[in-house]
Amino acid sequence: PSHSVMLTPYCIDRTEVTNAQFKRFVDAGGYRRPEFWKQGFVKSGREISFDQAMALFQDRTGRPGPATWESGDHPDGQGNFPVTGVSWHEAAAYATFAGKALPNIYQWSLAAGAWASSQIVPLSNFRGTALAPVGTHQGVGPYGTRDMAGNAKESCWNASGDRRFILGGAWNEP
Repeated sequence: PSHSVMLTPYCIDRTEVTNAQFKRFVDAGGYRRPEFWKQGFVKSGREISFDQAMALFQDRTGRPGPATWESGDHPDGQGNFPVTGVSWHEAAAYATFAGKALPNIYQWSLAAGAWASSQIVPLSNFRGTALAPVGTHQGVGPYGTRDMAGNAKESCWNASGDRRFILGGAWNEP
């Protein structure tokens, strides 16, 4: 059965969050500041503390940050690439830090132009060669949003049980 959803006006960024933007969160001590982390943490069905959760959100060298980073920083020359290797919790904390919020699935779908995917997807980063700087590909949604199909996945606010929605697909997915 289909249903309709009425959306109130909202804003959404035209591009993915870049490594350089997320670095500001890291450099501002975002992983040490509980005020940005509004949702509780659950691991293996049990609630865990803020400190226990922060111990899990580490880069390849054990520093706070995205799992794809090293020594608290993104790879050289990739400041304008979308940040990857972040959990839903990290994405939500960054959004709070930036004075924003994750979109819900309905907001995301409308902004992405899911109904026009047959025109957008062929122009998007689904070739399987590499992650690209934000805005590189011509897969533009009806409201000027870029890279919502392909490149990096985007976290949405909604949950289904203990799982969160991640939409858009990544460059290395069919």
